[in-house]
Amino acid sequence: MTYKSVIEELYCKLLGIELKRILNEREMLQNQIGYETAEGEIELLSETTVGQILKGKRNISFNASLAFQTSLDYKNPRELFFPSIEFELLLIENIISTILIDPTFENTFLKKLIAKIFSNVSKKEVSQIIEKNKEIYLDSLSSFISDFPEEETSHQIAEKLTYWLSELACLIPQI
Repeated sequence: MTYKSVIEELYCKLLGIELKRILNEREMLQNQIGYETAEGEIELLSETTVGQILKGKRNISFNASLAFQTSLDYKNPRELFFPSIEFELLLIENIISTILIDPTFENTFLKKLIAKIFSNVSKKEVSQIIEKNKEIYLDSLSSFISDFPEEETSHQIAEKLTYWLSELACLIPQI
């Protein structure tokens, strides 16, 4: 696997879980995700499409993004792709944990750098370290992905997160 595919799989899975939580919280059904077309028609996503997105098995395309943004009353794409600070922190925590255990990152400088701080550390301790330094991580991620990113799909956002790994490498020594 490539870095991109590992991060893409992780990001889409976490985003799907978060979107499912939000839909449940708002008591919305999978067949209620849609948007109004330029012609004034209501375009609903199929339940299958929504279900696959919520399982992290499907890319959120431009139209699906528009449907979720409209249905969830989000003001911009970033609200959909990064629904909360808690989601962002969980994502960062999972990226770090994945780098430590996924064979794709074996023998990389990034893994060695992260292992200096996070090796022999439980998942709870990783979470605590990230929480303690959350402003650094969140500011970095926020500056990397704007409210109206050029990226229009979840796979494109995941690819941008792959580029963010170089920024993460610069942040680790600051902890």
